[in-house]
Amino acid sequence: MMKNNPDDYAKYLEWDSTFFNKRIARVNGNFLTSERVECINQWSKDRNIDCLYFLATINDDQTVICAEKDGYHFVDLRITLEVQSDMASDSLVRKDNIRFAQISDIQSLCHIAGTNHTNSRFFTDSHFDRGKCQKLYGVWIEKSVRSRHDRVFVWEVQDQAVAYVTTAINNDRKSGQIELVGIAPEWQKKGIGRELVAEALSYFTKNRVQTITTVTQGRNIHALKLYQKCGFSIRSIEIWYHKWF
Repeated sequence: MMKNNPDDYAKYLEWDSTFFNKRIARVNGNFLTSERVECINQWSKDRNIDCLYFLATINDDQTVICAEKDGYHFVDLRITLEVQSDMASDSLVRKDNIRFAQISDIQSLCHIAGTNHTNSRFFTDSHFDRGKCQKLYGVWIEKSVRSRHDRVFVWEVQDQAVAYVTTAINNDRKSGQIELVGIAPEWQKKGIGRELVAEALSYFTKNRVQTITTVTQGRNIHALKLYQKCGFSIRSIEIWYHKWF
């Protein structure tokens, strides 16, 4: 059955497996056929995989039918948005409240991360421990603050970071991403998110980044509205599935 290299079908995810204490892999490619499903299942069985991630194209009926028939569980819509730097909203000017994150901010930022991002596919999937799902984004924000390449901007109130946006410039120096936006609950709905995204876009423009992308969840209506207000438009929609053995 496996005419190709067996490792062409999926990839074992070391970090995810260690973090969640489950053997986790991701299906290679974004489509399924009956033959691929059988090969992927055998690959997973041979490696004692507990969970498969699968990011599917949304416009292939065969893939959706194969996924649902074989027990893949829909957990999320992955929406990628994009803006060109010369099209980004420039109606906002830099506020004194915004600065680069510091190592001393990490504890506050991790706390904010634990209360945000609950729309993620990990929270949707009850197989994952809730505490670890919260901790996941704390790990992410700490890594971004400590990174020599990423940049994290925070909104400061009385010397306390109450919100953040993380940015990353790709190796080609022409494209970049906004990865996370988080706001302490008591500071939400005050326009801070838009201010931080505008600051991130200004940072990209100053560094001659031409194309900026971000990814959010289909159920995260607030994030979609935020990015659209800042000039982003939807580039693609994909489907996240999890399969448990």
